[in-house]
Amino acid sequence: MTRRLAAVVVLGALLVPAQHASAAQTIGYPAFSGPAIPAPPVGFSTNGTMRAIHDAESGGTDFWVDRLLARPGNDPAGPWLMTRGRGLFMYTHNPGVVGFGGNAAYWDDISSQNAYAITVGSGSLTEQVSSRWQAPSHWKGVYTRAGVRVDVAKFITHNNVAVTNLTVTNTGSASTTLALRVTSPYATTATGSELTGRRQVKNNLTTIRPRLAGDGFTPANGGLDRSVTLGAGQSTTTKVVMGFVTDEIPQSRTEYDSYRTRTPAVAFATHVRDYNRWWADNIPYVDVPDPAIKKNVYYRWWLMRFNHLDVDIPGQDFQFPVSIEGVTGYNNAIALTQPMHIDDLKYLRDPVYSYGPWLSAGQSSRGGRFMDNPGDPENWSNSYTQYISEAAWRSYQVHGGQRAIAGNLARYAEGDAKGQLATYDTNGNGVIEYDWGAMTGNDADAVSFDWRAGNLDRAETAYVWSGAMAAQQAYALVGDTAKAAEMQALADRVRNGVVDTLWNPSRQLLEHKHVATDTHVPWKEINNYYPYSVGMMPSTDQYKQALRLFADPAEYPVFPFYTANQRDKAAAAAAGHPGSNNFSTINSTVQFRLYSSVLRNYPNQWMTAEDYKKLLYWNTWAQYIGGNTQWPDANEFWANWNGSNRTIDYRSWIHHNILGSSNWTVVEDVAGLRPRTDTRVELSPIDIGWSHFAVENLRYRGLDLAVVWDDPADGVTRYPGVPQGYSVYLNGTRAFTVDRLTRVLYDPASGAVTFPSGSGSVLFSTPFAGLRAPQDVVQGSARMVDVFAKAGVDLTSTTPNLAQGAAVTASHTAPGTSTGAAVDGLPTNEPLWGTSGSPNATDWYELDLGRPRAVDELRLHFRDDRAGNRYRAPASYAVQYWTGGGWATAAVGSRTPSTPRANYNNVRFTPVTAQRWRVQLTHAPGFKTALTEVKAYQRGS
Repeated sequence: MTRRLAAVVVLGALLVPAQHASAAQTIGYPAFSGPAIPAPPVGFSTNGTMRAIHDAESGGTDFWVDRLLARPGNDPAGPWLMTRGRGLFMYTHNPGVVGFGGNAAYWDDISSQNAYAITVGSGSLTEQVSSRWQAPSHWKGVYTRAGVRVDVAKFITHNNVAVTNLTVTNTGSASTTLALRVTSPYATTATGSELTGRRQVKNNLTTIRPRLAGDGFTPANGGLDRSVTLGAGQSTTTKVVMGFVTDEIPQSRTEYDSYRTRTPAVAFATHVRDYNRWWADNIPYVDVPDPAIKKNVYYRWWLMRFNHLDVDIPGQDFQFPVSIEGVTGYNNAIALTQPMHIDDLKYLRDPVYSYGPWLSAGQSSRGGRFMDNPGDPENWSNSYTQYISEAAWRSYQVHGGQRAIAGNLARYAEGDAKGQLATYDTNGNGVIEYDWGAMTGNDADAVSFDWRAGNLDRAETAYVWSGAMAAQQAYALVGDTAKAAEMQALADRVRNGVVDTLWNPSRQLLEHKHVATDTHVPWKEINNYYPYSVGMMPSTDQYKQALRLFADPAEYPVFPFYTANQRDKAAAAAAGHPGSNNFSTINSTVQFRLYSSVLRNYPNQWMTAEDYKKLLYWNTWAQYIGGNTQWPDANEFWANWNGSNRTIDYRSWIHHNILGSSNWTVVEDVAGLRPRTDTRVELSPIDIGWSHFAVENLRYRGLDLAVVWDDPADGVTRYPGVPQGYSVYLNGTRAFTVDRLTRVLYDPASGAVTFPSGSGSVLFSTPFAGLRAPQDVVQGSARMVDVFAKAGVDLTSTTPNLAQGAAVTASHTAPGTSTGAAVDGLPTNEPLWGTSGSPNATDWYELDLGRPRAVDELRLHFRDDRAGNRYRAPASYAVQYWTGGGWATAAVGSRTPSTPRANYNNVRFTPVTAQRWRVQLTHAPGFKTALTEVKAYQRGS
């Protein structure tokens, strides 16, 4: 049993007894409390509100998002430190330690030790908790003892530098000399005026080379010392800087060096301004009538940032930026939750945030079903309830990019759909089956597994269908009609399998089916409705009947958003299977997806926009401790809902967790933006009765897009300069306005506005040049070029890969590997060509291009299988070509990186025309070499 499953099962058994539903669709709306929520310093603009908010305060160090999310004094969620870097953060935080006390982490807890601690004089300091103030960008505190006060401001920079500013004040009546000392378990070796060290991170994924220094400090006895003499009432300010330096992030060293030389004030200002500029550069501005919901939207944006890992560890572990389920918990980039995160991340302006997770899953899943990130062996790897391909396709519809991007997505999606069926559809009916619920959000909550032991044909098969459809659409976009037809046929087989196998006409419900007895399972979960969430069920009166259960809160309450049908949960408990009855954002995400689809595709009398609105409000309320907007805390899960006094009596131990998503609901459902594959803009809002809202600073295929609603019926103008009605702006220019919240389709080429499923009046419309189809967008940022190169895609050129399909031979090929695997076009972790078992110190891999071809660049993707511990990047390699009489070495012009590294390596050389090419590999000591892909190009000048 995994660590995670064991922990949750224990919690379920000991803390979360089964209970009957006490919430209902008649529950009404929650009450929020707390202090006034800070308003932005400037008003709304149709182009660049977030930038205007930042710029209004850019000369100082006090920013709106910091104020909005600040946590003063004694935080009831705990002392978790909000500031973090790309990889460095505090897994636990002990504010009683001056410096960075608690358990320092680099992607995960390193060794359960402080990053560093600072002492001032010989006596103990006491933190004045009431003076504590932390914001997303930094933490401040005050420490005192008789005669001494220490004011602390600390932060972690983007590239993993932990900085502490200290102002030490002599509050006594006489002069005093104080000894300041800094110690760290990670840096103990004196190197000039610094302390240095070396430490492996968890699972030996990378090596950190910490560097520690302080203003005026000198190394002594394994620490840093400084002495200050202060007269009565005098103060001095100093700082301590620690860089968690890694080879793969060279900026970690340069950023450490730059912060080390800055004054404390300049260091603080530089960091806080840089940190807050990120919001202006990356997040949409969202305005809604309810301040509690508005704040929660920004809290969720912060969670996206806080639970993001971007460490570029070479290989197939954490080389791509990924979203982590919860950095204060298990630190898994698990397949199950990646699509939920992608759905929110795709509305960050930089596409690397939403593309990274699906690239990571695709590259590390062996060309088959999506698996959990291999960097953490304590994972789940039960990926039958993920919809990564579906979410990835939506992210591509939003951001677009070169056709090669969609080509990778298509192949990943195909591999996942086919891999899920190959692994779980053992009876060949197009429906996956399995026999337990070891999945986040199901654990001991999924009641159907308790009805009868054995495999069940499952409704989660819907995600295989949506994945196959994502592959079909991606293949169609890149022009591979044969593959598109194949994936459509696969999707149709899955749809027919689900409808034929799981529909129970006697009960008019979709029910899992017990395979051994061919019997429908009467105990249900929200999972039974996944086929409706993805739109695969026929929209007929017969199949809509299954939705009637959502009119009965004793079956499916809108809150709490449980996994299990509550009548069935009670039946299971009566039969001796109480399990647990938790609820969390992962469950509300599932509910949102269902309502979002049903209200558009399966209109009925049982599920309404009012229900959706209640779900939106209660989902927000659950994020706040006791409904107090001062204290948002997205726990892994909640339990023990007390309906009589409307309290959540148990919040799990993982805090500020990002298990699930919800910001997409405001963009796609409330504001109504529906991603498409053509050049038209579609709005299809769910009208929840709000008088106004605005979503602005969205990046949509290289343009800035804003959606604004101001109800004309009330006669109040809420956004100066913006007409009343329902409007879209592109790059700050109004594209159209209609008179009501309704489904709208806008053609920017002609300016035409139509109402596909209703009526309305066009108040204004005009053509707009520049909105491109997704495949016509060019992604050319340095980061996107780098990330996709590591995934085998060249965003800088359409030059053909001469190696793909070439005849290949090798000096040695390990069993279970093949030479052809390294020229299949994708550098996934498997299949590969490997040399395990070779008796040679050097081996070679040869390409025969069929005829003489000019080549001047090779891209080599080396495997690093840390778990198998057979393969590492070679000690060295040489590119050779056949002259007709022997092998000659190409005259290399550049190697990136200069030393061979796991996964992506680029070597360029003087152009040579030859038919046969060889990579000569010198193995690293104690290991052999494997290639996941070789690509060859003629770039020319």
